[in-house]
Amino acid sequence: MTQGTPQSNLDLELLAAQLRRHTDDLSLYSGMLLNMLSATLPPDLVQVRREGKWKARMAGREPAVLGISVHVGDRRYELDRTDVGARAVTKVCHESGGVVMSTKSVTAEEWSRSLAEALAAVAGTNAAAVAALQKLTAP
Repeated sequence: MTQGTPQSNLDLELLAAQLRRHTDDLSLYSGMLLNMLSATLPPDLVQVRREGKWKARMAGREPAVLGISVHVGDRRYELDRTDVGARAVTKVCHESGGVVMSTKSVTAEEWSRSLAEALAAVAGTNAAAVAALQKLTAP
């Protein structure tokens, strides 16, 4: 065993712990975004996907929000996870006439920033969008 090996193993363990914590933070953040946006955006802007009632009932809770699609102009912002606590997938789709022209997977930070910009553009005509934008950008 070389002298550098124990330090390398320790570095790998620390890195793995940091990655697990970061993943947990992203999962918590995406869960917060799902709940906040599904509750504050008007129905004409958002579609909500929830887990099955049976599964939630077995867990002793109300069905959790697993995904949302926010439609603003020709863009659709998707935030989706497979299960409660699972890592979320964020996508921005470009649509024209109901047909998806392109789909781009983006980071949660890019997704949030882009959605905030889009909501800001419609905020002048939609009070619910203003409320959602204020919650999304609050410190």
